[in-house]
Amino acid sequence: MGSGIFDHTAAAMLEAVVQRQKQGEPFAMYAACTANAYAIRAVLQQALRDGTVALIESTASQVNLSGGYTGLTPNRFRRQVLQMAMQVGLPSDRIIIGGDHIGPHPWCHASADHALQQASALASACVRAGYRKLHLDTTTPCGDEARQSDGCLPLELISRREADLCRVAERTASKAGLAPPYYVIGSDVPPPGGGDMAEKTVPVTDAEQIGETVSACRRAFEDRGLSEAWQRVLALVVQTGAEFTPRLVHPYASDRMQPLVAYIRQADHLVLEAHSTDFQTPAALARMVADHFGILKVGPAMTYAMREAFFALAEIEKDAYGGRKSLTDAYLPAIMEDLMVSDPGSWQHYYQGSEEELAYLRRHAYSDRIRYYWNRPEAQAALKRLFATLRQTPPPLSLVLQHLPEAGRKIRDRRLANDPEQIVLDRIGAVANRYARACNPALA
Repeated sequence: MGSGIFDHTAAAMLEAVVQRQKQGEPFAMYAACTANAYAIRAVLQQALRDGTVALIESTASQVNLSGGYTGLTPNRFRRQVLQMAMQVGLPSDRIIIGGDHIGPHPWCHASADHALQQASALASACVRAGYRKLHLDTTTPCGDEARQSDGCLPLELISRREADLCRVAERTASKAGLAPPYYVIGSDVPPPGGGDMAEKTVPVTDAEQIGETVSACRRAFEDRGLSEAWQRVLALVVQTGAEFTPRLVHPYASDRMQPLVAYIRQADHLVLEAHSTDFQTPAALARMVADHFGILKVGPAMTYAMREAFFALAEIEKDAYGGRKSLTDAYLPAIMEDLMVSDPGSWQHYYQGSEEELAYLRRHAYSDRIRYYWNRPEAQAALKRLFATLRQTPPPLSLVLQHLPEAGRKIRDRRLANDPEQIVLDRIGAVANRYARACNPALA
């Protein structure tokens, strides 16, 4: 396997990240937080090329016992990932499945009792399905709960709930005869999918607050007899200041993070985990790894790249065969616009502006709410027709070079097939490649 660095079980690989970080090495893993089949396939292909391990995570909203917004349960999600891995030739022992934001968030409008029962059932289902890494996130207030003046729940309550979910996971693993998972904690968590509308400087987590968070979580774990499980808490989520809104990317600023870096250096078995790293530059990602971020999360940037490829292929089709009457009502961007306008529930609470601005954001927002529409039957039919057209009569290289220059150069140099699916995977793969190189400089 590649350099031999990754000849480990999933557990050893996660532990190696912490060990090498503590030895001062700029070494990390990136976690693809996505249920999108194209994005997952691109990540698996990247791991195969690099000889590395693929870490793929589902969020509690994407995948849960009622199917989430993907229609998948944890067991079905894992089976689908393993099936795709078999198709690309990546051995199953080089895949780690994780759960992100495992907690009450998807059910937060209900009572706390109901939401936490659902979160516990999800944590148990993830363990039974073979998930090896769980981010326990109990920061979200539920519908019947009073909040503090800052809008948050008390830290002690958050910590107790995280420990309760951990206890559920540990008991599930023990009863099923499975290896227990590794955990990620953190009460200062960026919102799933990116930041809010406020285009301002994003605050970073206060180092003193982090010390309080770790102490509170450790006490909660120990009070429940989970001292051994505490040793498998490998990372802490913090707010890094690196964020994205629909219109803006806030760059990572290492100087603002140094108090946190100083804290985590002296923490025995903890590294940092960064969420919302999407759209950061390669240099910023590498700086995060050097600043003791052992895990970098990415999701929307991958489906954003996929959307870029889909729409570019639609432009190539229009330029090459636009005179065909059969294409008039089949233009992919127009179909997606109609879907989003007719059913705005997945984007209208995230985008603001004039009608012209909203039309722009539906296509091009960094938060990429269009990703919730690709599985609609109309979108799938349009993509199937687009791919069939481009396969039946491959477009001229000049048009591919014009709309997708990097893919065009690879096709010209015989490094990539002039096939729409391969072009899409290559576009997403560029994102995966950027993260892989930032996390492991030896791959560069």
